[in-house]
Amino acid sequence: MEYQIKNNFQRQIHNIILIHVARTWERIRIKQPYEEMPLDNIASTDAIEEIAYEIYKTDLIQDFIQIKDGSLWNRYGDGMSDTYIERIATEIIEEHYL
Repeated sequence: MEYQIKNNFQRQIHNIILIHVARTWERIRIKQPYEEMPLDNIASTDAIEEIAYEIYKTDLIQDFIQIKDGSLWNRYGDGMSDTYIERIATEIIEEHYL
């Protein structure tokens, strides 16, 4: 996977997204104690990174990177970046990994 992350600010945003995706993945994993996630711990790192990059590429994140205005999060009713990121991560995980 080729990443189009050009500067330190963009890298920081991607890293924040990556952390929230990993936390979301772990929350979902813990909620199903008698079922395994479809990927083992090693393979899940690739999936988490791919999910983070998909979220990074969303219009909302790209808009935020361009104008750096936190009021953008309200556009989708989430109110905060972490809520938006975790909501999108959950949708992607449930649709493609469970």
